[in-house]
Amino acid sequence: MAGREDDHLSESICGFSWKKELVMTDDPKKLRLLLVDDEEDLVTFLAHRLRKRNIDVTMALSGHEALSAANELKFDVAIVDLKMPDIDGIAVIQELRVSQPFIEILMLTGHGSHESAWEAGRLQAFRYLMKPLDFEELHKNILAAWEHRNQQMKSEFESKLEALMLSTTSPRELIQQSDELRQEYEQE
Repeated sequence: MAGREDDHLSESICGFSWKKELVMTDDPKKLRLLLVDDEEDLVTFLAHRLRKRNIDVTMALSGHEALSAANELKFDVAIVDLKMPDIDGIAVIQELRVSQPFIEILMLTGHGSHESAWEAGRLQAFRYLMKPLDFEELHKNILAAWEHRNQQMKSEFESKLEALMLSTTSPRELIQQSDELRQEYEQE
């Protein structure tokens, strides 16, 4: 595809600048992303671009849609808009933290304030990002959040496995319980 004149064309849509390119990750396990924003054009645009990067995107145009999706599916990372008409981003993050404790959150807003940034930090959002945002920067933050999530899960799994090994004397019980622990983490 080299030589196509639009391969390096910069554009700006919904306040996001990006360059057209054909980049896909080679990772067979797709990152599962929940994208929550009431701006339908923005959500559609970002979902399209992120899917080209081999990310499995579930779109939600409201807080209620996001929470409904989170009740049915597991996500690695969520991008949550702060201001939405039905449920604000802070409430969505609080609910996501309860239902999916390993999820990493990127709060995306065009209405930032010191209070909302503090609240995002209190809820352990991985990043607090302001619109407009460069698409490449957003993509890098998504991947960093995913890597952080995977490291957190690995660390917790290893800690629980070590505690199990110290508390179990029977090899058969150790094998059974470690298999159960592995299956629990594989479902996340």
